[in-house]
Amino acid sequence: MSDYTLKSVMAPYIQGLLEQKRALGYKYDVEEYILRRFDKYWIRENGTLTELTRESIECWMQRKPTEGRSSRSTRISVLRQLAIFMNGIGHTAYIPDEKYVKDYPVIHILSSDEIVALFTVIDNYSPKIRFNGAIRMSNEYKVLFRLILTTGLRRNEALKIKKQDVDFDTGTVIIRGAKGHKDRIVYISKDMLELLNKYVEYLSTDKGLDTIWLFPSLDSSKHISNGIGARFKLFWKETKYAKTCEKAPTIHSLRHTYVVLRMNQWMEEGVDLSVMMPYLSRQLGHTSINETFYYYHQVREAFRLIHKRDTVASIVIPEVRIR
Repeated sequence: MSDYTLKSVMAPYIQGLLEQKRALGYKYDVEEYILRRFDKYWIRENGTLTELTRESIECWMQRKPTEGRSSRSTRISVLRQLAIFMNGIGHTAYIPDEKYVKDYPVIHILSSDEIVALFTVIDNYSPKIRFNGAIRMSNEYKVLFRLILTTGLRRNEALKIKKQDVDFDTGTVIIRGAKGHKDRIVYISKDMLELLNKYVEYLSTDKGLDTIWLFPSLDSSKHISNGIGARFKLFWKETKYAKTCEKAPTIHSLRHTYVVLRMNQWMEEGVDLSVMMPYLSRQLGHTSINETFYYYHQVREAFRLIHKRDTVASIVIPEVRIR
């Protein structure tokens, strides 16, 4: 095995599982290799999140484009052992079904009507306890979730943006330390850029906030982190579609919806997707174009939901009000 050092917040549990299995006489080399991959996955997708939840392992559960069912089943089995170990030492963790052999369900792609309904709830949200920080964050949610939907950023990438990394002259934002520990430049639509400019002015002028973060937490020295997934779920539950939706969307669904909307627009315009895919791959921060081709099946599933030539910005930008 390589000399890879476990680095994620899951590292103590992974190390504990390895020690336990080897104390019982298991070689556990293949499993260690998979757990090292999971360690890297956790850093990339979940950052400092300490809870192993169903939402946090959604991407891990998906079958990769070139992966067989047996390999995927092995990955899930090893993760299941880790979750069982964590529960055994008193740390609650979601345990994947041991009979999980089917392809992971398609991530919910929001239709135009669902997008409008969701952002109507977000825009009308008013904190029950109306202190300055809570009011400020209610305005941050409006901008944060729109930014993810209109750029396809991963959740943690959006949360960690610094104000200095947004270039209003070029209409870009630098995403630092993304997947593969690489920086990349992401382009922002004109309407979204105008909203960001208005929002940054709101933070500095209206709230007098001196912070490096684009989306500061209640403690403005830190960026938003804990609870953002739960907050999104609460917003979704307030929509009229929540009761009829088989699989509730997560923040990650906004990223997938961005891709489907973009690819749908290209198909409506008669653009060759194979030509545009490398550009989309760079925008999403994929390490190879093969990762982006995974979304083809998402398009096939969601195409029936999106019949008109929709653009992300035209759906969600006009409704927003910073107050």
